[in-house]
Amino acid sequence: MNKKRNNLIESFLLKINVETLPKQLKELIELIGPVDTYTFLCHYGGKIKYIAKNPSRTEMKHVMNETALKRLCANYGGSTIEVPKQEHLDRQVRNKLIKNASMEGVSRSQLATRFNLSVRHIGNIKK
Repeated sequence: MNKKRNNLIESFLLKINVETLPKQLKELIELIGPVDTYTFLCHYGGKIKYIAKNPSRTEMKHVMNETALKRLCANYGGSTIEVPKQEHLDRQVRNKLIKNASMEGVSRSQLATRFNLSVRHIGNIKK
């Protein structure tokens, strides 16, 4: 089930509404794509991170795929960036999961319990 959920999250990340995200997060998504950005944020989100000029000289090579890391280093290499938190993307994925479950007939009350939100908040997300 975990793999199925990860595939579902990945498919939602590919359809994410970039316009509602902070500027730096938009730039990262445009540069390395939504899935690699999410991986980057999961490991370094909310931190200040030095980006090496050479991809082989950073521990990020163990976390990110080679192509994304090369693009990140080419664009930000030699500088320090404040990495946005992954919450921005998590919220959009959660909202899409809620909308899909709602369309499948799951009640607002059940969704509120499942996602630990109020019934009113579920209603606002469904709009």
